[in-house]
Amino acid sequence: MPRRLAAFVAILLSALALAAPAMSLTVVEVAREVRCPTCNTPLDVSNSPAAERMKIFIAQRIEAGDDKQEIIDALVVEFGRGVLTTPPKEGFDLVAWIVPIALVVGGLAAIPFVTRSWARRRRDDLAPEISAEDAARLEDELRRDGG
Repeated sequence: MPRRLAAFVAILLSALALAAPAMSLTVVEVAREVRCPTCNTPLDVSNSPAAERMKIFIAQRIEAGDDKQEIIDALVVEFGRGVLTTPPKEGFDLVAWIVPIALVVGGLAAIPFVTRSWARRRRDDLAPEISAEDAARLEDELRRDGG
């Protein structure tokens, strides 16, 4: 029985060792994080010559053993921060993360005030004031029909 267990563990470890390259970094994973400098689309969907060269560069860096962040940092050094698909969460670029959140929070906070204002306006529209002349004419009509 222990031999069977040892054999099973050995087979399992072999399978995991073979699956490890499949779990390693791919060009597409890195390409999703950067954009093509010529067409400004995500690199993983761009087919421009510059994008193809960048994909080859990424593949070479993966083969050399670089991790995702090292490759992205190298692309930023080469093409500037504009190559990133999402702005960094630091410095002035932090504004790109804070402003949308602030707008959503502000919009949600404004909902009760706006709906109250709409309800008040609708209530006023449902019961419009009538002039004295119209009131007299209405009274006259009601007397004629009712009596």
